[in-house]
Amino acid sequence: MVAVAVVLFPATPAAAESLELCRFDGGKLAEISGLATSALHSGIVWAHNDSEGGSKLYAVDTGTCEIRSILRVRGIAARDPEAIAVGIGTSGAPAIFWGDIGDNTAERRYLEIHEITEPADLIDTTVTPTTYRVRLDEPEDAEALVADGDQLWMISKGLVGGTVWQLPRPLTPDDVARARAVGIEDALVTDAAMRPGGGYAVRDYSEVRIYSGAPPGELIERMPLPEQIQGEAMTWTADGTALIIASEGDDRLLLVQVTSPDEPTEVAPTESTTTPTTETALPEASSVASPHSEESQLAPSQVAQVLAPVDRVGSLAVLALAIGAGVFIVSAAAVPVFARLRSRR
Repeated sequence: MVAVAVVLFPATPAAAESLELCRFDGGKLAEISGLATSALHSGIVWAHNDSEGGSKLYAVDTGTCEIRSILRVRGIAARDPEAIAVGIGTSGAPAIFWGDIGDNTAERRYLEIHEITEPADLIDTTVTPTTYRVRLDEPEDAEALVADGDQLWMISKGLVGGTVWQLPRPLTPDDVARARAVGIEDALVTDAAMRPGGGYAVRDYSEVRIYSGAPPGELIERMPLPEQIQGEAMTWTADGTALIIASEGDDRLLLVQVTSPDEPTEVAPTESTTTPTTETALPEASSVASPHSEESQLAPSQVAQVLAPVDRVGSLAVLALAIGAGVFIVSAAAVPVFARLRSRR
């Protein structure tokens, strides 16, 4: 009998419901790759495109998706900008940290992080950043940057797992800083964000993981995310009760309610880990789903994420490997069978 190899993949967790905040008008943010909530302007998030979008940052109104201002960043290459975070700059004022940290071919000698003082007025202007160069132990692609004050972390995007990198502080523009590996993450991380009040979140293409503390923190919840074409952008609302997410090739700005606390809680094994939602000022809070069943919190996302609409190259590579393995096993099993039949003739 010929053995047939069947490659099974775990099912992706059911997509979460969300509230559509608004839709982008036009193609200015067609390849959105990062979001960060403004420290100075209520209802504003800073957004940027992938490498095709040039050296521009956009202040976006979360109620209308109107672009309130455009920052043209002078003197940078914007080789593969993948992440953005708002923290505290070297002057002690709120700053935007823009991470040119993508490295799909794992060949960059160093990555770049650009510090831009957050403007007090939302007007179109040209800014000059302070640029810091960062080196990892080995070249890795990264799409997540987290800021807590003046402390920064990066999370790499691996097919089977990622690394949490802590950056030294203070960063200096004259040297190449050496990042330090401090933890590990699941595969295909596309963004991360520090939570106001404590903790942080890490997303991939199908789910978000909520942690307590600073990276690497303690995992307290897993949540499925709404289906998106290529979800690579995420930030917290200013009150830390919900996530704002966006995707390349998708003109929607979405809100996902988060009910988990920012610290781990002790629960009996048979009890739900959902905590009551506190009353907030979010629009139509009752229409935002809270998909926090025990099954969705504990479901692993690893290979299932790869088969979600992911970074094209990664998903095709894994699928090709799986098909190749199946063909090899079938071929190996068939050879002795055909040889036996032939010898009987």
